[in-house]
Amino acid sequence: MLIVYLALAAVIVGILWSLYKKSILKRHAKKLSSSSENAQLIKVLLSLEDEPLADLFSLYRQRFGAGAARYARHTYRKWKSGDVRPTKQTFYRFLIFLPKVMSFDLKCEVLRELREAYIPRDNYSLTVHTDDWKEKLRPLVEDVLAKGRDAELPTELKKKLSWLAEDDVEVADAILARSQTQQSLDSLSLMEKEFTNIEQLLNNTNGAVQASHVLRLPAGTITMTIKRG
Repeated sequence: MLIVYLALAAVIVGILWSLYKKSILKRHAKKLSSSSENAQLIKVLLSLEDEPLADLFSLYRQRFGAGAARYARHTYRKWKSGDVRPTKQTFYRFLIFLPKVMSFDLKCEVLRELREAYIPRDNYSLTVHTDDWKEKLRPLVEDVLAKGRDAELPTELKKKLSWLAEDDVEVADAILARSQTQQSLDSLSLMEKEFTNIEQLLNNTNGAVQASHVLRLPAGTITMTIKRG
């Protein structure tokens, strides 16, 4: 009788362990699509053109075998259609080869978006007047942009950069430089657009004594109170 109970207990434990593993996989799958950095990499994976995608599956097959490659291709199609999420193992196997099939420009764009996700943002408050707001705002904007440009990369972001560059230091430096330059250009373009928005806001206050405006930059948010000069 004791043997029967032990056998039954073993079966129950096995079932519970199986259910536990499934719940773990579900949590991992959810986590894959929820974190900002993985969401960006998922977007890259799902938007690969035919030639780099074929190269990706060829590399996958060479490393993990024909059966695993067929499974990965099947999963990829269902993943792209939105039917399933890949397991953590399949996702990270894709990531092993992803840098090999990415263009240099795409690597720079991915790093730029990852920088925005990783670099901390500060909040600033600034009171200006309608006749001096540009003069007061511009130096603060330039300081915020410089802070984002010169910020030391967090450890996790350094790992991502090394991964993108395939451990080539010179390539990593080139990716970082291009990424920083593009981020600065994008921020300056955004600033000019925001200046236009502020001017439109001031022209439509209908005599109001003051107005408020929030300027969001990659490395910080500036909340302005604009009073009449």
